[in-house]
Amino acid sequence: MENYVAKHDKLVRHLNITIEEARKDYAKVTMPIMEQHKNGMGVAHGGAIFSLADVAFGAAANAQAKTVVVSLNTTIEFLRPGRAGPLTAEAKIVRAGQHIMSYDVEIFDFSGDLIAKAMCAGFLTDIPLPE
Repeated sequence: MENYVAKHDKLVRHLNITIEEARKDYAKVTMPIMEQHKNGMGVAHGGAIFSLADVAFGAAANAQAKTVVVSLNTTIEFLRPGRAGPLTAEAKIVRAGQHIMSYDVEIFDFSGDLIAKAMCAGFLTDIPLPE
């Protein structure tokens, strides 16, 4: 499914992230665990997991939007190592204010185990989404 993030975000392509579903206030994205995604211990790098969560947030927040939503703040808790891919992140809206939006993002490994949770806050700008 192509949306604004899939079309314009270069890191999405670099990390082989796929946006499986993106609709207003919800997104599901996946990422394989390849050598480029691993840390020195051979499991998914925290930065790759964070990037997956951020892409899920961005895809959900910008789906069917007329103006750009940008990240304000993200906190993430790593619960267990990501050993088996692909990893899946699901972003769901928690609160949509006039300008501030909050999303919960859960990241699962191939077996369905929850490996990380993130809370992402975004700001709804007045900048039109590029075509």
